[in-house]
Amino acid sequence: MDFRRKARWVKDGHKTPEPETSNYAGVVSRESVRIAFTYAALMGVPVMAADIRNAYLQAPSSEKHYIVCGPEFGLENAGKRALIKRAIYGGRVAGRDFWLHLRKCMEELGFESSKADPDVWFRPA
Repeated sequence: MDFRRKARWVKDGHKTPEPETSNYAGVVSRESVRIAFTYAALMGVPVMAADIRNAYLQAPSSEKHYIVCGPEFGLENAGKRALIKRAIYGGRVAGRDFWLHLRKCMEELGFESSKADPDVWFRPA
């Protein structure tokens, strides 16, 4: 068990204006998961899954937000403004930013999105 103390930056997205673009981030459906597992079991296909730590921080942010640095950024930076370059939990479009980033990465790795459910990915043989 890990007893380290952890901190997470969270944006107050509810205090920001509504985004001008779509903020949709897809989620794989339960039916798609069941069909994929059944097909894999019948065909003897290995199934892999993964969890991405600090997922949102991997994606560039499509929003422009600034913070005022506190003393935790070093005394020389306290009071200065800093641009947030990565998607952060709590942002109105952070989920969408990560979803788009993940799509790009999966395509670069040779995976294709299913036509039936765009959040189910496969790599053609």
